[in-house]
Amino acid sequence: MFENYCRQIMQPNRVKFNQSDLECGFPRQDFKLQGIQCTLYKCKITTQSCVLYLHGYNGSRLEIVPYASIILQSGVDLCTFDFQAAGQSDGDFVTFGLNEQLNVILLVDYLSSKYQNIILWGRSMGATTALMYAIKYQNITCIILDSPFYTLDDVILNLIKQKLHTPNLINKGLLEILKRQIQQLYNFSISSVKLPQILNSNCPMLLLASKFDTLIPYHHFTNIFHSYQGQKHIINLYNNHNELRSKDILSTAIGFIQSNITNTIQNNPSNRFIQDFQKHSYIPTGIKIKSKIMRNQSAVNPQKNSAILQKNRALLQLSNID
Repeated sequence: MFENYCRQIMQPNRVKFNQSDLECGFPRQDFKLQGIQCTLYKCKITTQSCVLYLHGYNGSRLEIVPYASIILQSGVDLCTFDFQAAGQSDGDFVTFGLNEQLNVILLVDYLSSKYQNIILWGRSMGATTALMYAIKYQNITCIILDSPFYTLDDVILNLIKQKLHTPNLINKGLLEILKRQIQQLYNFSISSVKLPQILNSNCPMLLLASKFDTLIPYHHFTNIFHSYQGQKHIINLYNNHNELRSKDILSTAIGFIQSNITNTIQNNPSNRFIQDFQKHSYIPTGIKIKSKIMRNQSAVNPQKNSAILQKNRALLQLSNID
């Protein structure tokens, strides 16, 4: 029984999709780097800035599609990829950020030859992975962290508590059994997935956090915010973990990006993408996004966040962000 639970944790079902599901109304280029499936969307201007989006656990490149057009309309390009063992990428099991950092290193290195500004935008496991990268490397412009976790032990313990409704003593015992089984099956330690006590980075950070997140307890977000040593800002959401983010939230995140990038628009006729377009490297747009994208995520009432976002925007203006 425990072996099956371990496999569910380490080998979540992959999201299945067709390449046409990646359409968002902008030109895109699909490519593969060392077994990692990637997609690069091109905005309609010449830009030196690109957002690299890191999806969450049990996610894929599809996660960003509902938000892609809004991001691209702001004048930055957008790159996303399937983490190892997710979507259409190679790999046997996830490591919740440890080995996924290598995927980020690969993509940042690839994008650095094309862009002056690279922005990491991660959600859940992707947000934790982005933070792991940011405290080790200083070659990104800024980071947006949507619902990162501080320690994996605590997240799994919270899941056990929610599913079984058993006392903490029993929950901790079950966690230890799971950890031993996973160590034996995958030679992987759950306890190794944790952030350091001091998050030493000079990269500007925007943290999106919700007290209504039932998967990751709110204290993870406050711990990350207080431990982060660089310029930092936090926006409180009113969504559960897997709910879609409102346009107001996206606008705030885009404002944060714009305040940190330089040389956003460069009208350079010798832009590197001209040859790509001439060679038809980018896939034509026009296919409607299918409704199955994010089918497991519930819609959010945009008005729910409106008043809060107006307040937060005012605070951001005082901080010279928006």
